[in-house]
Amino acid sequence: MKIAKINHISFTFKEKLMWASTVIALIVIFFVSLYFSYLTYHSMVIRGESFVSERSDSMKQRITATLDEKFAVLSYIASLPEIYEMNAETQQQYLKDKVDSIGFKYMFIVRNDYSTMVINRNTSQDHADAELFKMAIANYKYISDPYTDSSDDPFTILTVSIFDEKDKKVGALCAALSLSSLYAEMKKMYSTGIVAAITQNGEYVLYEDVSSIVSQANALNTYADSPEAVEFISRGLDSPKTLSGHIKYHDNVYYVAMSDLNYCHWKIIYIMEDDLIMRGVWNILIIQSIAIVMMVLAFILIFGHQYSAIRTKNMAYTDPLTGLGNAQKCHEMLNYFNELNDPIMLICFDLNKFKEINDTLGHQVGDDALKAFSLCLKKSFGTEGYVGRIGGDEFISLLSGDVRAKYDKSIQALNEEIEKNNSMEDAKFKLSVSHGTSVRISDNMAYKPINAMYYEADKAMYEHKKQYHESLR
Repeated sequence: MKIAKINHISFTFKEKLMWASTVIALIVIFFVSLYFSYLTYHSMVIRGESFVSERSDSMKQRITATLDEKFAVLSYIASLPEIYEMNAETQQQYLKDKVDSIGFKYMFIVRNDYSTMVINRNTSQDHADAELFKMAIANYKYISDPYTDSSDDPFTILTVSIFDEKDKKVGALCAALSLSSLYAEMKKMYSTGIVAAITQNGEYVLYEDVSSIVSQANALNTYADSPEAVEFISRGLDSPKTLSGHIKYHDNVYYVAMSDLNYCHWKIIYIMEDDLIMRGVWNILIIQSIAIVMMVLAFILIFGHQYSAIRTKNMAYTDPLTGLGNAQKCHEMLNYFNELNDPIMLICFDLNKFKEINDTLGHQVGDDALKAFSLCLKKSFGTEGYVGRIGGDEFISLLSGDVRAKYDKSIQALNEEIEKNNSMEDAKFKLSVSHGTSVRISDNMAYKPINAMYYEADKAMYEHKKQYHESLR
């Protein structure tokens, strides 16, 4: 039997086990929640990167399909006799009739000698760009970097080769395609996110801000204040594969993907704010955090209520003067020991000449005497069993188990503590105590209940007290 349990009101073992289990459960729940929150966040980052990659690839496919259609139209026109016969008048009339219906700003032909013929409605004009002519003649299909005209509507030049009836290349058919219309094709796929395309050097080709294309602005300069963004764009420009990432820019986090457009190695860029994808995760994390906080608060409130109840019970069972158990606690412990199967001993104590101390030195000194004896009793019998003040200057102690050995040890310690107290130079009183004992072994429980033991110990104590007074005569 633990002395702390019988001398103080505290949590029972079951209550301690319950609270310990609750604390461990809260800690486990907290760390499991953190772990799963991390897994959820990590999986959503991967999902977000996959999401923007899919969108970037979808836009790449959309632009590729649109360009395929334009190239198919150009290839068909280039295969007609009106074109490959290289009759300037016939070519001009034919192209002038077709230019509006097939969705180009204007069309022209580049011959092998780099001479050109331009058809823009009813107007002929020179289109002098040596690099373009060279690439048009050198490649079967070719897409140029952006051009601008007086309308500030950027466009790109699509070229296909012209072969005669003997499959000999005689020139290239070229057509100006509005980049604004190409951007609209890409943008209408998704209502959210930022969409753009850049050249292999990082200059804008398709973008909502047309002025960026006209001024040949560079995406690497746009995001120059974010090394993380510049590093990602640089990697994307060098890779033919679709790349995706999770980058920070101006205190915001974005998902970004870059896909390579096969025709001309333009890079399709798709950017989406982190919040659009992670909003659900943040809601989950907030709900988890609130749930954990509520659990902790509930635990604190319940624990506080239990602790307050125990404190109240301690106060109800504690003698305010001596700090030992009061009469109510003593009777409860008498009943508790009565139910034990172990041998038990009940000791009754009574201070000698306590009335004399009260009458001659005053009640304050009398109270000091009670407190001094309580401390002596606590240091001796209190280390082996229960001690309490049952009333006035009467105290009891209850021992169990090897009661005789515990009694011998405790009574010697009690006498030493009393002697130590009485030998103090400033002692206002001398402590003296009479006591009586009663023992019950395991096989005489039936005919020696605790009440009988108390009567027996109390009677022995008074006999001891009588002998003490007779010895003083």
